[in-house]
Amino acid sequence: MDTLLGRGSSADVYRALGPSGPVALKVLRADPAAADRAQERFAREFTLAATLTHPHIVAVYEMGKLPTEPSTPWMAMQYIDGPDSSVLVPASTTDPDTTAVLRTCNQIAEALDYAHSMDVLHRDVKPTNVLLTTDRLDAYLSDFGIAQIIDEVSALPRNGRISGSISYAAPELLTGEHLSPATDLYAFAATVLEWLTGLPPYPRPTAFAITYAHLNDSPPRLSGRRRWLPRSLDSVFAKALAKSPAARYDSCAEFAGIVVHTLRDIPTGGGS
Repeated sequence: MDTLLGRGSSADVYRALGPSGPVALKVLRADPAAADRAQERFAREFTLAATLTHPHIVAVYEMGKLPTEPSTPWMAMQYIDGPDSSVLVPASTTDPDTTAVLRTCNQIAEALDYAHSMDVLHRDVKPTNVLLTTDRLDAYLSDFGIAQIIDEVSALPRNGRISGSISYAAPELLTGEHLSPATDLYAFAATVLEWLTGLPPYPRPTAFAITYAHLNDSPPRLSGRRRWLPRSLDSVFAKALAKSPAARYDSCAEFAGIVVHTLRDIPTGGGS
């Protein structure tokens, strides 16, 4: 391990040298009091991610344990040489790189639909869980730490805490109802909205206020946030962010295709 790439809530990711070149080594960092549960979740992440082989999903290679006391689990993953997609989120005074956003939108939609075809829900789609190559030509869906098999999905764990990032959480995840691919679609749409406008759907000061907005407020109008965005896009995101899962698009690719078709003739940066 030669470079710390990032720190999550329960694990650190390092750059390491494998037999065929650099890999990303994810090493569990857990409170001893929660070690068993953390290791179980870590092993589940590896098991689910290992079933997925897709050009836009971070590949996992193997899992092992460091010779420490107590032993520390690790997993070796595909090394992506660029940042996460937070770099696509524009500041309030700049316009997004629409070319990069639309390319990333298409690629991650394909990755999510593939995972769903394999009966896997990601459950934590957000900008920091999408990795980019340095040239931003390729995007990869990462971090299946709270993913679940579709037939085994229950929204709330036994401790009653919400899994995933609340800024992108679908209403059914927040209320403990049945989850489905439409749950990931909601989070994906919230992520794309942030790539385009610079803010998640409901930027509120508290978790309670964000939760209330997901459950009760109308989806934001993108054209109200960025005047160069066409009004026709407002209804596209209103459907993708509908409160009822049944009212959303049938797939991430369907949603992404409409977004790309709507914006493909707008110059990079919105032309402003």
